[in-house]
Amino acid sequence: MKNKWSLILIMLILAALMFSGCGEAEDVVDTGEEAVETDWPGQEEVTAAIDEVIEDYYDGAYSDDEVIEALREVIPKPEGYPTRSIEYIVPWGEGGGSDNYARHIGRDAARIMDENIVYNNMPGGGGEVGLSYLLSQSADGYTIYGAIANQTINDALGTQPHSFTNDVDFIIRNQGATEIYWARADSEFETIEDAFDYAVENPGQLTICGAGAGGDDEFRIASLSKELGTDIVYVPYDGTGERISSLLGGHVDLMHETVGVVIDLYEVGDIKPLAYGGEIVFEDLDPDVPAIADLGYDVPVGRWRGMVTVKGVDREIVDYLHNCFYASSKLPYYSNYEEEFFQHLPQAYLNSDDFKAYAVDEVERLEELARELGYIQ
Repeated sequence: MKNKWSLILIMLILAALMFSGCGEAEDVVDTGEEAVETDWPGQEEVTAAIDEVIEDYYDGAYSDDEVIEALREVIPKPEGYPTRSIEYIVPWGEGGGSDNYARHIGRDAARIMDENIVYNNMPGGGGEVGLSYLLSQSADGYTIYGAIANQTINDALGTQPHSFTNDVDFIIRNQGATEIYWARADSEFETIEDAFDYAVENPGQLTICGAGAGGDDEFRIASLSKELGTDIVYVPYDGTGERISSLLGGHVDLMHETVGVVIDLYEVGDIKPLAYGGEIVFEDLDPDVPAIADLGYDVPVGRWRGMVTVKGVDREIVDYLHNCFYASSKLPYYSNYEEEFFQHLPQAYLNSDDFKAYAVDEVERLEELARELGYIQ
């Protein structure tokens, strides 16, 4: 009897071990399924395939409709996404740079996705009205936000109840800074050094207008003031027309403005460039005009544009959005717009991971500058 119960006990133990082994086998299966998920191609792999299709398109292999189909074939699509329109939050008014960017890059992206993109202009608070709305939405990939440098500035200053870099998932960056320090054609300043010498000799007398208060323009001028050891008066205007009128009317000495929106004034001889605002010399415009960085001045922030979404969106959806907008940026509707407004010059594309790394680094640099300038303690 004792042997019988011993045998039963051994059989129960073996059964338990077998059951435990089955559980381990299921875990292996689950791990295998996760491994399959990692086979989802990365952004670099897909962009390389997109580039090949785009090259064939410009070589005449595809028509305008056929290239969309070809791009769909090389861009992996998440299961069940998208099945309805995607809302694109533009945190500025209609007709401005962010609005033009969104509507141009979104046109062919919508064709590739075969779903509408609905543009929702929500200006206010340096972009924070639109960003707050974004963060209130579900993390399902159906709401995206047109981010600009103001978001990293607001992050550095701590002027909002959330963190831009921590509370969003980054999709893509497409545009970089193309600002120039402009003077009237009849200005006494022939070079940017002339203007800076005047600022040093006459503290508080040099006036420069830019895009709004608390944005990248204000940070750049404040940084210049600090490096020159003098006071430069920054005059903010929300609209491009206001900035142009202020310069041409003699109300300010210089204007820091995107080249594309004032190129007509330059071509007719009403204004002249004194320096490019970043690190790039625009050879096609005037190779003799220096870049401000080449003159030894810091460029603390650039005026970039890109897209983010709610934090927690499935990575496959983020990749899909990145790939569709990347492909759209290579097609004529967007690329022609970029060339018209000189936006192709900065070569500003960043994928999702690089965009996030850039934004995090920019916030850190801006926090340091903000402390030096006394904006924060």
